[in-house]
Amino acid sequence: MKYSYYPGCAQHGTAVDYSMSVKAVFQVLGIELEEIKNWNCCGALHVLDRTARVALSARTLQSAKGLDLATPCNLCYSNLMRANTAYEDTSLKNRINELLVSKYDGSTKPKHLLEIIVKDLGLLKLAEHIKRPLKIRAVPYYGCLLTRPENRFDSPENPKSLDELISTLGAEPVKYYYKTKCCGGPILITNEDLALSLAKDLFVMAKETGADCMVVTCPMCHLQLDAKQKAVESKFNIKIDMPVIYFTQLIGLAFGLDHEELGLKKHLVKVDALLNKVVK
Repeated sequence: MKYSYYPGCAQHGTAVDYSMSVKAVFQVLGIELEEIKNWNCCGALHVLDRTARVALSARTLQSAKGLDLATPCNLCYSNLMRANTAYEDTSLKNRINELLVSKYDGSTKPKHLLEIIVKDLGLLKLAEHIKRPLKIRAVPYYGCLLTRPENRFDSPENPKSLDELISTLGAEPVKYYYKTKCCGGPILITNEDLALSLAKDLFVMAKETGADCMVVTCPMCHLQLDAKQKAVESKFNIKIDMPVIYFTQLIGLAFGLDHEELGLKKHLVKVDALLNKVVK
């Protein structure tokens, strides 16, 4: 199995831990990710002009060179999918193709890494590599972008793919009613108070489930829930101490990979208690 790979801006910066786990896990699975050359930002957050925003994603999609385009980021995935939907507008498509050096015909299929593992590889194949079933309880947190209707990947209202993956790894996906609620990450710079309040709601429900960790699929969600967890504790005078890990890190632990190889020591919220439960 081979895919063109669009890492997005975070993988070489704030989400290097995610990148480490993706490389380690996909190598075990025998799935080749060929990073596209000279990639650019998908334009998801800071590009207000629709034509420019779609053009940035169209340029990336064209770079896939006939392969499905894999991405690890919910925001990038959603924006790439929206660009394909926008290309159904012939007038917009022609206008953007006049701007691109290489024309894009709208045929590239973007896929989130979770989709590739759950749907393309399949959970039965994933299970063949498990060396250490995880006897933990985990919050399946999808975020607000991964399963939006245009993505056609999972149910927008009640997605199950991450829950099923967690179960396959031997862990228990707890019942979590906020699994698709926004973490506040996209508005952190413009409205920090509201962003922290949204994150607090997620943490309170996560703690009520008695889970050992939250499992995320997006670098922005991870940044908000891991890096800003202390800020939430301080603002609302509550104790959270909830490890937030990427789904690829969870897979890597079940595969028996070393936690340092998976980047788990780079998190700001310590994962020691979680690791003690996994490796005992």
